[in-house]
Amino acid sequence: MQFNQNEIIAILNIANGMAEIDGKTDSIELEVIYSQMKRLGLDDEELFKLSEKAILNMDPHTAMGIVAGMNTTQKQYVQALLIIIMASDGEIHEREMIMLRMVTKICGLPPISMNDIRNTLNAFRNMNY
Repeated sequence: MQFNQNEIIAILNIANGMAEIDGKTDSIELEVIYSQMKRLGLDDEELFKLSEKAILNMDPHTAMGIVAGMNTTQKQYVQALLIIIMASDGEIHEREMIMLRMVTKICGLPPISMNDIRNTLNAFRNMNY
């Protein structure tokens, strides 16, 4: 999966928003974001710089506009990442579901059901994280 720098910054912006939306950011949520960015080929220094840009220089509306312009496969990746972040702390908060629905609608992500969420989580668990 390939993303350009602006796309990575947008993903980080939305992913950090998902981690924070329930009022607490658990270390496991940050670990999920970190491990997924490493899988995309980012080293620690680059990840730090892009995370800083995502938090300080990009607003959520811009981030969602960038994600909306991604291809279907990239959008599916973003959606799966958000689902994994949602469930990584052991519970899915109502605010996380609202954010997932909002990002799905605004960014034109594939429609998603609770069954899709369960399947995504099962696939993630099978990846040995």
